[in-house]
Amino acid sequence: MKQYISKAAVMAEIEARYNECLKRAKIIDAEYWNGKADAYRDMLVTLDTLEAKEVDFDREIRRYRMNNPIIGHREESLYDYMANVAKHFFELGIKAQKGE
Repeated sequence: MKQYISKAAVMAEIEARYNECLKRAKIIDAEYWNGKADAYRDMLVTLDTLEAKEVDFDREIRRYRMNNPIIGHREESLYDYMANVAKHFFELGIKAQKGE
């Protein structure tokens, strides 16, 4: 199963680890901690070159609701409706990942 995480969240975590390594390098085993810091810096540079696709979810929700109104649906079909909503947005995520 694929999971998605925001690019900003990943970069923030790596930057925090980079800064921690620099801090530890001042205290003990500078060569080791500076080496780790260099690796984290390289990851940040690489991630910064990747393009993150943005999706306007409010627009997509409005578009979906216009094309698939729930008004008049019977209660037993609500499950099917919600399953279709989930499928639509899952497929939207896959398309965004592929750059479509």
